[in-house]
Amino acid sequence: MRSTAPIKNNISADSGSALRYGMFIPLAFMIASVITCCFSYSNAKQNIANDLNDAMFALANKNSELWTRPDTIAAIRHMHETTHKPLIYQASDVNFRNPALKEDAYFTIALIDNKNVSHRIGGNKIASDSIMLMPEHATEGLAIQVQGFADCSMASIFYASDQTIPGILFSLSILSMASMFIWKRKETETTEAKFIALSAAPSIDDIKLTPMQRQLTRMLLEAPGMKVDKRSLCESLWGNKSNAEESLYTLVKRTKNALAQANMEIVCNRGDSYELRINS
Repeated sequence: MRSTAPIKNNISADSGSALRYGMFIPLAFMIASVITCCFSYSNAKQNIANDLNDAMFALANKNSELWTRPDTIAAIRHMHETTHKPLIYQASDVNFRNPALKEDAYFTIALIDNKNVSHRIGGNKIASDSIMLMPEHATEGLAIQVQGFADCSMASIFYASDQTIPGILFSLSILSMASMFIWKRKETETTEAKFIALSAAPSIDDIKLTPMQRQLTRMLLEAPGMKVDKRSLCESLWGNKSNAEESLYTLVKRTKNALAQANMEIVCNRGDSYELRINS
């Protein structure tokens, strides 16, 4: 029997190499999905900040006179001295492009002067820009600072973002990965089938054959279905010899006797081809 280990190793190496390169396809889709997901998430956060900005300007224009009145400034100053926190204005009556922000957004109204600096709101919040409302009759440096905030969770921002393209890319990644594993499974089955076929193929090295008989047997052994038509055999063995078919008949007859000891038989199919059969 001939050794099939190098052949199997070559087939396995080619299959493994193709699989490694093929895995770049789902990996590329996955990376693209993550990148576009991050961009969509970032855009959603920016949209919330822009929504806060628009609502803040509308709110400030509507209430600027009220918030810059001396009695309001005094009340804000007293509240800051008591709580050390800015005045919180809930956004339930504010119009947002995203109505869900009414539950999560609020605005701070703080007094800024030489004694009070801008108050910082802690926590992981989405913040708008801030604007300063200047009272008409006020000391230098006195202003009302208005700023919007939104306590949005990562899940709510993700839900508000457009994940259509990331979802498509992620689906393509999963599909391509599944296709690669299916292809790998079929390739493994094919490789095993080829290996079994190669392992089952008998060796003619130990059979006493003439060079012509050995060439004929090898042609049949390596052909698909171990079958070769007469014309191909004649052309390969004798070229353009005029009586090639007669020579082939004689060669086949003598080769049959030599192959009988290896349980192999050459069969003539309808006079147009020869087939090598292995008897178990």
